[in-house]
Amino acid sequence: MKKYIIALGCLLGVATTQAQTKSIKAFKEKYKNNAETQTFSMGGLKLKLLSFCLTFDDSDDATTVKNTLDNVRKVKIYTISNSKGSLIDPQDITDLKNTLRRNDHFDMLMEVRDKENLVQVLNKSNNDDELGNVVMLVQDQNDFVIVNLETTLKISDVNKLVKQFASNN
Repeated sequence: MKKYIIALGCLLGVATTQAQTKSIKAFKEKYKNNAETQTFSMGGLKLKLLSFCLTFDDSDDATTVKNTLDNVRKVKIYTISNSKGSLIDPQDITDLKNTLRRNDHFDMLMEVRDKENLVQVLNKSNNDDELGNVVMLVQDQNDFVIVNLETTLKISDVNKLVKQFASNN
């Protein structure tokens, strides 16, 4: 499960975002002097180039991913890591999630836990069938990743992607 979430995050991590909320920026700033922090972003043109490259692959996976990428406008991925063990206070993550919900008007889509790993997905959209601005909070023992997506994806698009990856197992 974790491998699919990381793969999806990396795949979708090919555009920049203006959708960075003040809450996420403040969280990142809090830890930047105490841990290794990285920010990964790319522009919309690079997303189009990646999508174009996927057209040369005949596989169903490439087609499904290409169709998904066509609906992703912007992405920014933040990583906070510490090789010496957990550094992120779980209460800070809870506070970030609550701030996103309260101040930035995000809705909780899902929360998945696997032993020490936790993935929380929040969404802010004007349409119930669309994922507008998605924030994924991914936490394991040593790392914390925030994936911030701005999309026009429909829930049905995500379901197709999940079914495609599930059929590979």
